[in-house]
Amino acid sequence: MQLMPGAERGRFLAVVLLLSTLAVVYVLGVHWWFTAPHLALIEESDSLREREARFRRAAAEREQVQNGLAEVKATEQQNPAFLGELDFDSAAAGLTQRLKQVVSARARDAQSCQIIMNQYSRPTDKELFERVAIRVRLRCSLEEFAPILHELESTEPMLFVDEVQVWKQTGYRAPGSNQVASYLDVQFTLSGYLRKRVVEKAAT
Repeated sequence: MQLMPGAERGRFLAVVLLLSTLAVVYVLGVHWWFTAPHLALIEESDSLREREARFRRAAAEREQVQNGLAEVKATEQQNPAFLGELDFDSAAAGLTQRLKQVVSARARDAQSCQIIMNQYSRPTDKELFERVAIRVRLRCSLEEFAPILHELESTEPMLFVDEVQVWKQTGYRAPGSNQVASYLDVQFTLSGYLRKRVVEKAAT
């Protein structure tokens, strides 16, 4: 009975044991302490190079983006749809003056169409641009109110007439006069928008 392996089989086993020992030595003594950290460094280096390439592309487009923003701002500054004033109070005063001019131009006389009341109204709803509004009450005939409404909504800057309420009234045309006439008691909100964005104002 042969207890010891043959020479060829012994050499094969020796080679297998040697390779297994080398593999274990590599894994325990080389891979985790040398190869794995270097592989991680290579992967991190590739990620950094990719990130640097993105930053370089973004930097190359910076001038183009800045030029585009400058064009947008210039266009916005020249946009006639916005109110010309820079703050709420001056814009509200400008709206009041604009209303008086339109009423004066369209009224037959000072008694035929009158501004009974106008007061500032700060909107509570948040919008992209700051809204400036005044609450108005007019006493006019229909023939005079229609062109007033048309002119307010069709000229620059862009104005909006909302919340219109109309009541037909009958009374004397002027104090002390015996002439009875019908007229409209009209209430509405006249508003426009400032050029400055609300988010910009909050950030400032």
